[in-house]
Amino acid sequence: MDNNNAYLDQLAEIRRMMEKSSKFMSLSGFSGIFLGLYALVGVYLVGDILGNLSMTEPRKILLILLVAAIALVASLATALWLSVRQARKTGQQIWGPGSKQLLFNLMLPLSTGGVFTFLLATGGYYALIAPALLVFYGLGLASAARYTHRELYFAGLAQILLGLAALALPQYGLLLWAAGFGVVHILYGLYMYFVHERESL
Repeated sequence: MDNNNAYLDQLAEIRRMMEKSSKFMSLSGFSGIFLGLYALVGVYLVGDILGNLSMTEPRKILLILLVAAIALVASLATALWLSVRQARKTGQQIWGPGSKQLLFNLMLPLSTGGVFTFLLATGGYYALIAPALLVFYGLGLASAARYTHRELYFAGLAQILLGLAALALPQYGLLLWAAGFGVVHILYGLYMYFVHERESL
């Protein structure tokens, strides 16, 4: 019986080692929380811009793009910094096979979605931008989940469903965008922290 238990323990250890080498398990829960907060602040600012009657349409679009760019840069910088910090804490290589696969599977849908939404914007289909961003981002998360914590798949699924809801209910597009990029990120980050990170502190 003891031999069987030792054998099972060895198999479990081998599996953990293989998973560690093939997956990037150092995504920080705090990065999800910060990304969500940045998104909520961005949505508030965009709502304020859209509601400003004295502003011309070109100026509104320019300011919205500026807010989106600042939120994106802040999100990427925060996610990178906290993931590097978490990787050092857990002794995982930041740029290994797992992180490369995760990045590739995330960036393919995201870059496709970026081009798609740019074409929507140039064509004047502004109501479709929020749904498209949510759907493509959700596809990216679901695809990348194979190379990190599986919970990322469910966060991606939530983004896709919210994107489809925003397509069906365009009058609530900004609100659903806030729910996806804001609330889902915060809930995912809190879950990641309490389930995967707090126990290792």
